[in-house]
Amino acid sequence: MRLAGWTMAVIIAVVIILSAIANSSYVEDKLIGLAQDALSKELNTEVKIKHIGLNLLAQHASVYGVTVKDMEHRDMVKIKQIWANFRLRSLLTGKLVLRSVKVDDLDLLILKPDDGPANYQFLIDGSKQKPKQKKQKKGSGLKVDLNGAIVNNIHINYNHEPYDIKQAIYHHLYGKHSVTINHLIANWKNYTRKGIVGWNLDSGQLTVNLSDDGKKSVDIRDLNIRCDNHRPRRNTGKPHHGAFDGGHLDVTANLSVDILNIGKDTITARLVRGCAKDSVAGIDVTELKSDIAVVGKKVFFTNAVIQQVTTRLDIPKAELTLPSKKDGTTLSYKADTINGRAILKDIAKPFAPVLHKFSIPLNLRVGIYGSDKGMNFRGIHINTDDDKLVINATGNLHNLTEGRELTLHFQVHDMVAKPGIKDKIINQFIVKKYMMYQLYALGVIKYHGEFDILWRKEQFRGLLNTEKGDIDFNFEIDGNTKYLTGKVSSDSLKLGDLFQLKKIGDIDGSASFHIDISKERTAEMRKKKGGKLPIGNVKADIKKVQYRNITLKNIATDIQSDGALANGNVTMKGSLTDLMLEFSFTSTEEMHKMKVKPRLKFRNYYKDDKDDE
Repeated sequence: MRLAGWTMAVIIAVVIILSAIANSSYVEDKLIGLAQDALSKELNTEVKIKHIGLNLLAQHASVYGVTVKDMEHRDMVKIKQIWANFRLRSLLTGKLVLRSVKVDDLDLLILKPDDGPANYQFLIDGSKQKPKQKKQKKGSGLKVDLNGAIVNNIHINYNHEPYDIKQAIYHHLYGKHSVTINHLIANWKNYTRKGIVGWNLDSGQLTVNLSDDGKKSVDIRDLNIRCDNHRPRRNTGKPHHGAFDGGHLDVTANLSVDILNIGKDTITARLVRGCAKDSVAGIDVTELKSDIAVVGKKVFFTNAVIQQVTTRLDIPKAELTLPSKKDGTTLSYKADTINGRAILKDIAKPFAPVLHKFSIPLNLRVGIYGSDKGMNFRGIHINTDDDKLVINATGNLHNLTEGRELTLHFQVHDMVAKPGIKDKIINQFIVKKYMMYQLYALGVIKYHGEFDILWRKEQFRGLLNTEKGDIDFNFEIDGNTKYLTGKVSSDSLKLGDLFQLKKIGDIDGSASFHIDISKERTAEMRKKKGGKLPIGNVKADIKKVQYRNITLKNIATDIQSDGALANGNVTMKGSLTDLMLEFSFTSTEEMHKMKVKPRLKFRNYYKDDKDDE
């Protein structure tokens, strides 16, 4: 026991003496010189070190003030301090075990101009030019085993744009390696035709996991992306407009990705879990899944799932081509089939607040393809669960980046709306309901035609097939003037059945209308007069109409409505007399009760016309 004690005392004394020698200024200068020369030769550039400290008793070493220059003698790498804890005993077996390494304040200068090599390219070129060393015999040389490392306060200057990483952590245990980056923070600006857009990114926590058995994964938590174009949001002062605004984003996302394979120009991966939310705009994607393959500039998606609160889209296959100035390619994409089940209230807040109560499930099938300039929709099929509403259509979106030049066009090949679904759809909206009886009376409605969505305008045209007759129509909703205008015509419309006017039979004619849809103007008028009628005018030209058992021809009708009372007149011109009627009503539901005042006008070819009632 006494011998063992003396042996331990001698070892401790030797370690203390060696530590004192190692920390002497002479030895430190030698160590700094050797380290600088070795690193400069290895990296083929200038390396400077200010101070090296070595404590064999505590088994740790520290290096201060490390600077690595690039080929232009700029400070490419600057490190304030490196601190390492090692196992002294492992050195006796030719193995350096670093239990932990800590780096404080790492500054990186990365310059990558478009017309020249990056400032770090010499490091890559140098590693390629070095001859391969002969394989060392087993047990020879010094092996390094790093258990863990922490880097605090990383500052990156990439092409004069600042990026900061609060902390990066490396951990190695039982054949598993992980690198965690906490709070990668970036700020940059985009200069657009409409002004400057400021962007902010905070990665939250990004973890890369690698296993000796080849498994790789990436996990992202609380990734936050924000942008601000320094202008009011598009829906400011416009509560009925959608809250989504590409100039004001605040998206938080979480992603988990398994990396299946990495090749020279290929990556295959699986997005296992994902979600994204912009609480301000109202976008809430609760689930994202997909198999992903990256081959050069192409990205292939397989079995993709996009789930909102109650809306789900399934995409069996999709393809994305990334833009490349070098190859002269632009952004393009296609998905032959997208299957979905949509409840439109999910998109109400970001895009259409009027849909906030729309809870009717709609089944969807569509194929899309397009570019950054526009999008095409083919094979659109929409139906309700009971098939009371079925729509088949195609469409396209043009001038996607041109603001007011943007146009959305749909060609409806056929649509069927059966009794029960029309009023059910209208009841999804908080609107005043006009002419509901007439809507019921039309029975099954079939439609084919087209419509366009333009800058603050919507245009609709086509043919309605109903149980009360066929109706051609063409009308426009003008968001600039706030008027609904258009024309309808029919060669055999059962108008009497629609308005409960038993004496009137089929009508062959046309009508044009001009209706005020301005909420400000109509609110002012209703405050003065009340009423439940639309505000505007209707003019009709009737070629032929059945009245009781009489056929009447060439009738002109003019109706003016102030919202509370509609006044109209009917004129049927004859060879010697004109038959005229004046009428008024206060509700489209009770037109059979309207007041009618007949008049007769005699023609006098020798004197001024004289009216006799």
